Amino acid sequence: MKALGMIEVRGFLGAVSAADAALKAADVDLNNAEIIRGGLTTVELVGDVAAVEAAVEAGVAVAETLNCLISHHVIARLDPQTERVTTPKKVATAKTMPTESIAAAPASSVEEKNSTLEKPVAKPTSGKDTSDVDMKPGEEIKTALLKEKVVNLRKQAYKMNLQHFEKSQIKFANKQTLVDAIMAEIERSDHDWN
Repeated sequence: MKALGMIEVRGFLGAVSAADAALKAADVDLNNAEIIRGGLTTVELVGDVAAVEAAVEAGVAVAETLNCLISHHVIARLDPQTERVTTPKKVATAKTMPTESIAAAPASSVEEKNSTLEKPVAKPTSGKDTSDVDMKPGEEIKTALLKEKVVNLRKQAYKMNLQHFEKSQIKFANKQTLVDAIMAEIERSDHDWN
C-alpha cells in the first residue's frame, strides 16, 4: 500500500534536515518539498505505510531538535485523486522538449532563460521537400510564443522577471510587445552564459 507522509517545518534548513533524517531512517522516496509562503515548507514522503510512519517520526525528531516543526501527518492508502494533487508537475523546458512539440507547448515550457535548442528542421509548406532548410533556434521559440495566448505570455513574462519591464507594463502589454520582450530576455541571458 502506498502512503504519504508530510512534515511541515519553518525554513529551508529544517526541511532539508527533516528530509535527510526521514530518508535515512526508512525505505521511502522524497515526493516533493513544497515551499509555501512565509517560510513554511512541507516535506512529502511516499512509500509503504510502516516505512513512511518510521520516516516521519525520524524527520519530526530532527525538526523538533531544530525547533522548526509546525505539524506532521501520515495518510495511509493514498487515494489516486489525492496522489495527483501531491505529485509535482514536471515542467518541460525548451532544452528538454523535442523540437516538434515546441510549437504546441504552453509558454511555461519555454521558461528556461538560457535554453539552447538543436537546430529544428522547418516543416514543408508546399509539395516540395524542404528538409534541408534549417530554422534558427530563436525563430522556433518566437514562432511558439506567437501561437500562445496573451494571458500565457503575461504569465511567462512574470515568471522570467523581465529586466526592462515593470509588472504594470507587463499587465497592459500587447502580444507582440510581450513576445519581443521575452525574446530579448532569452537572448540577453544567452549572452550572459556564453
